Amino acid sequence: PGACLPAGCDRIRESVLVFAGMAAAPHLAEPGPISGMSLAELRDIGLYRTMRSLPVPLVSRIGASLGQILGRRTHPEAAARAAATIRGLRPDLARDPRTLEAAQTRLWANVGRVYAEFCVLDKIVRERRASIGDPETLDAVLADGRPVIVAFAHLGNWETITSQIVDRAPGRLAALANPVPRNRVQAHIAALQRGRQGFTVMTIDGNVWRRAMRHLEQPGGILMVAADEQVEGRVSAPSFGRALDSRVNLAKIVRMAARTGAIILPLYSERLSGARFATQVLPPLEFARKLKLSPEEHLQRVARLDALFGPVVLRLIDQWFGLIEYRL
Repeated sequence: PGACLPAGCDRIRESVLVFAGMAAAPHLAEPGPISGMSLAELRDIGLYRTMRSLPVPLVSRIGASLGQILGRRTHPEAAARAAATIRGLRPDLARDPRTLEAAQTRLWANVGRVYAEFCVLDKIVRERRASIGDPETLDAVLADGRPVIVAFAHLGNWETITSQIVDRAPGRLAALANPVPRNRVQAHIAALQRGRQGFTVMTIDGNVWRRAMRHLEQPGGILMVAADEQVEGRVSAPSFGRALDSRVNLAKIVRMAARTGAIILPLYSERLSGARFATQVLPPLEFARKLKLSPEEHLQRVARLDALFGPVVLRLIDQWFGLIEYRL
């Protein structure tokens, strides 16, 4: 979900992400004038209304431009970090200045597109711009009867995955999300986004994993968790040879699956072109139910899950939002 986005592009976040989901949910009104609105709040509403009125492809193209202007140019440290990571992980994309520049341009265009597309996320799904690469496997896992933990990476436009799951399994999905912004307009927009998509929000706090466990213990429970979240300013996964950390989401996913018997379903979104996407289904992981894993068993299972995302992120590295915060 959008509220789980890694930090790093604050001005894009303020100017575009805040409009995510402002298509009115049936029970929520569009945001209107608020007493004592700041200039930022006025800007947020105005820009949303403009973006919302445009066709999806145009919104996405505008986002691609904003990614270069408000993203890459105004966040030189993040741009330098991304370039260094491309050199380290994909030296073939950095064999000369032109190929490296092309990869960076694609990366920041995708960043901007994702933010802008939040304005019209419901249109993307409704206009069938997001397909599923292996619907049979997805549907079989969702219909299995066991709990499901959807582990996803911040690739393509991952927001479309949430809508696709809700469409196939209404009323069953819960997703971890950051607290709503302090900005009143942004908070209203976040509520609209969550209400429209139809999933249960689990705000990240000290008790979120207990609540997540309870959700998985309910009949048909589905939990969506980012595999590549930030931990202490670093993207946690894929590891790419770094030591695996027992505090990261992948480790917690494995523990919850062991205790509940949940199937781990790794998914990712791939941008095919423009504002068209395919949700790709990686091999589901099924482990024997066990209330307490030995350190060796736990590490082995985490490594298996981590290994699924590594090749995908390398292939689509210029679509990986985590590249902005990843540190080798």
